[in-house]
Amino acid sequence: MDADPSAAALVAGVVGPAGGRTVTADAADTGLPTGSAHVVIGEAMLTMQTERGKRAIIDEAVRLLRPGGCYAIHELGLQPDDLDAASCEDIRKDLARTIKVNARPLTATEWQRLLSDAGLEVEWTGTAPMALLRLRRNLADEGLGRVLRIAWNLLRDAGARRRVLAMRRTFVRHADQLTGIALIARKPQ
Repeated sequence: MDADPSAAALVAGVVGPAGGRTVTADAADTGLPTGSAHVVIGEAMLTMQTERGKRAIIDEAVRLLRPGGCYAIHELGLQPDDLDAASCEDIRKDLARTIKVNARPLTATEWQRLLSDAGLEVEWTGTAPMALLRLRRNLADEGLGRVLRIAWNLLRDAGARRRVLAMRRTFVRHADQLTGIALIARKPQ
């Protein structure tokens, strides 16, 4: 499910051959039947939600899952797990100022707790360096053609170039505290 029809079309190309389907809907209220999914995947959307928004989307995923079904998420995380509250808040504010979205990344323990509080059993958690706006990662994700098109657009648009460079500086400034995090949780039988 994706609120963006073009993103849903891309996902459909991946999950369709395996018998999956995509739906364009609000992630917190899909309208799909209860227990209709074996797997629900969330890609980088919870980080941008308020605490209430995060809970609503996770609750909807849990509602959709059949007993034994898996919920997999990939989000922005904070590390180390014992990062003090003031540092977490400073990083969140810096991200919000730079990317103009109220990003609220969590530590691994906070992400795990959020899923557990919704009744899921976290089976796996993994982290990787946060690589947004790194050339090698962009080439792997987008391919050379799209990276060249993005670069061309940034060269032509000074405002977009300033925003992207500011985001990159923020990511570099907090490189030791920002991480990509993925979790897989299962709905109990």
